[in-house]
Amino acid sequence: MSCSISTQHLGGTFTLQQRSGSVRDTKRSSTRSAIFSIPQVDFIHEGAYYCQYQTQVSSRDFTSPQSNTVSFAVTVSLVQPNISVVAPDGGLFWGPQGPEVTRGHSLSILCSTEAQYPGGSFHLLLDASNSTRTQSALNHSASFHIPEIEHSHQGNYSCVYQVTVSSRTFNSTQSEPLTLTVRVFLAPIISSVLVCGLFLLITTSAVIYLAKRKDEANEESLPMATFAPAVSGTGNSSEHGPDATPADDNIYMNTMELADSGHCGGAEDDLEDDDYENSEKFKISTGIDNDHEEDDIYQNHN
Repeated sequence: MSCSISTQHLGGTFTLQQRSGSVRDTKRSSTRSAIFSIPQVDFIHEGAYYCQYQTQVSSRDFTSPQSNTVSFAVTVSLVQPNISVVAPDGGLFWGPQGPEVTRGHSLSILCSTEAQYPGGSFHLLLDASNSTRTQSALNHSASFHIPEIEHSHQGNYSCVYQVTVSSRTFNSTQSEPLTLTVRVFLAPIISSVLVCGLFLLITTSAVIYLAKRKDEANEESLPMATFAPAVSGTGNSSEHGPDATPADDNIYMNTMELADSGHCGGAEDDLEDDDYENSEKFKISTGIDNDHEEDDIYQNHN
């Protein structure tokens, strides 16, 4: 603070006096002014000050009236704190608006500041719910832990550092806002979609496979076209052809059993033998060797 006077009597003394306090300082000056400095301002220095000038003329002391007053206040200027987030168990991503945390994960919001004063505390502000959480500063920082993130934790966060100096409390400005977004964990939904898709694929493949097997089975079960010459009195049931029915098989079996029992088989054999011998004698007597003529004769004979 500077004190000055307009006078012709130099070599006097300037006095700086605190009006409502105990601060008092004097400085002799050979000029018309003097500067008073306070090396380290504290709260005891705030208030109103005035100056006076004293000089001696002809062995007589003279004092000037008090000057106008100058007042100043003492305050604490705290730096702006920092804010950050950490996710101990993962689930933290950085999007265009800031950190994004998966719902259900844990999260810690960190507030920190420069080492200006020991102690103090941090206030964590959430504008969405207009709520405040307070925690004491440790090493000029504090951690606000959220064990399980929910949608109610979404919003803009900011930190404020508060400290008490000489029985007075001071607050810093708010930190830069931190926009926290809570998102849903999509893994179960994606897994469900994948499982459903895989199940649908397996089911479709199984249906196609079974349909193909059924078609192959139907093709294998279709009767094959066969040709078997009818031979009376000989052969088995397979010679009846594909159109044979169980009734036909029964008739055939009964006929064979009757022939084997000798009721009619012997007479038929004798008749066939006599016809065959007569035919052979006929061919020998006529000298017929042509195959076609033999077939005709055989057919006529039958």
